[in-house]
Amino acid sequence: MNDNNTFKIGIIGFGPKGFYGFERLVAYLNEAKISKTTEVHIFNNTAFLASGDVYRTDQPDYLIMNYANRNINSWVLKEPFSMASATPDFVTWLTAKGHTDAAQGEYAPRAVVGSYLADCYQLVLEQLPTNIKVITHIGKVTDMIKQNENYQVFYTDRKSGEQDVVACNNILFTTGHHSFKAQKPESVISNHKIDFIYPTDEKLSPVTPQSLVAIKGFGLTAIDAILALTEGRGAIFKKNDKGVLRYISSEKEPYKIYTFSRTGLPMVPRNGSPTSETTLQFFTKEVVQHLKANTPINFNSTLLPLIKKEFYYAFYSVLFNNNGHQFYYDDDFTVMQNQVQYFHEDYPESPVFNWETIVNPFKDEHILSSVVLQVYIGFLIDEAKLGEDKSPFMAAVATWRKISPIFNELYSFGGLDAESHKEFDTYYFGLFNRLSYGPPVKNMQKILALCKAGILDFSYAKSASITPNSENNNFTIQVEKGQATEINYLINATIARAKESGFGNELYQNLSKNGLIREFENTGYIPGCLEINDKGNPISKIGIVNNDITFYGTPTEGITCDNDTLSRTRNDFATNWAKSTTEAIKEKDGRTEDYDRTENVL
Repeated sequence: MNDNNTFKIGIIGFGPKGFYGFERLVAYLNEAKISKTTEVHIFNNTAFLASGDVYRTDQPDYLIMNYANRNINSWVLKEPFSMASATPDFVTWLTAKGHTDAAQGEYAPRAVVGSYLADCYQLVLEQLPTNIKVITHIGKVTDMIKQNENYQVFYTDRKSGEQDVVACNNILFTTGHHSFKAQKPESVISNHKIDFIYPTDEKLSPVTPQSLVAIKGFGLTAIDAILALTEGRGAIFKKNDKGVLRYISSEKEPYKIYTFSRTGLPMVPRNGSPTSETTLQFFTKEVVQHLKANTPINFNSTLLPLIKKEFYYAFYSVLFNNNGHQFYYDDDFTVMQNQVQYFHEDYPESPVFNWETIVNPFKDEHILSSVVLQVYIGFLIDEAKLGEDKSPFMAAVATWRKISPIFNELYSFGGLDAESHKEFDTYYFGLFNRLSYGPPVKNMQKILALCKAGILDFSYAKSASITPNSENNNFTIQVEKGQATEINYLINATIARAKESGFGNELYQNLSKNGLIREFENTGYIPGCLEINDKGNPISKIGIVNNDITFYGTPTEGITCDNDTLSRTRNDFATNWAKSTTEAIKEKDGRTEDYDRTENVL
């Protein structure tokens, strides 16, 4: 039971987001000069605190970021300032540690980023006031129930396998992708079907050399899986005299790896250069403020035309500049189109902007071949090497990274109409991720080398189906009304997101059953996430806002958009949580008389 002299706080999930919440909490407690004994109970599935599973420090170095060094910073320079004795950004930390890949535009191994995050956590712990006690629980949280003024958190200890319970006054949930992943009993997962690839050394170990493997997905996780089965097994990539990568086998990799996905398309790679300084002209904050007054918004009729114009403007700004011309913005879009028409009359060989060619160049082709995709990947590599300042194509696809934070304001809390919300979740979210948040160029060069070596095969990239063979635990991959191949292993390399209706995770199912959360519904569309207010507090089954509980990061996906794992600013519910938790401690200690914690009913 919880005693009256100690305020107990729970942080469930302690990757980067959990650490960010902890750092803000300590800063606010210090500013408020809280002397009351405060316990912070940290619950995490593994011992990789602050780094979490994504940036765990024991993963191989060939698993690298898709986020350049310059963009990584665990700290926020705002009051109350952190108690840490130092607050180095990632590049400063790399330089101090003597890393050779400390350049701003380099892509570091994810394990190195994990070490940085772990060090940042230690910097906060070293300055912790004596009245703040941190207690770590390594294990899986399965349930939480309210008992009087406390919340009983049930977890299974990872080492002993025993269940224990901790009573907390206040809870922050930062459970990452586990929020949406149904945890199946190990006994029902076949060694021939791998549902989750991390940690790769462990999860992909059943795959035998010279076997046939199918990988569902062609995003960042799929690339990790492909590299783990090749480079991770002793093979090497070596540059020839022309700088082109050549794959040298270790004889321990699969005989063939088949990728398949809905579009069959790879992600657009990036070269690490900073985002261009071209400003948005159509999808501006002023336009958004006007649109917000007229929600819900239809994506296709209202927002997509603005996005297409931004892509168009970025494309031609670079193309004009490459030819010594200036592309002028005009409120009348036809004036800009006339500029383009005159330009193409003077430069008929120049590429022409085409939305469909950019977002889905093989839309009308039912089946893709390895040859076609090899050529396309080669094109993407060449464009990425040019960068946003020289490649009209790269300038266009990079535009979404600028639009995304503004779009989030319109998307969040049911800002889109139900039909648009569903279409964005199921189609456009993946499309824009593929265009704008792709891997480093060197990883796509490895993918091309594997294709040329015959290891990676795109024969089933698009329009493929998988059926299990009950006699031998194998599977058959087949193109609709076309060729088929029996494969030995099926690997799911897609990352779970909120899916329409229902929570897939045991903890969230129990939170719902206990009435602590309810599903968010947007006029008939249920994206599969919980309902929260604009501070991250959940709405209970009977419609009451619970100020004692806050959700932050991936668990809010579907009601917010694109919760960047490392961002300190995107959908920042941690700061408000830290502030309100501090106020709750002061209130319980009798130091505030006017603090209003009245619960709202929705």
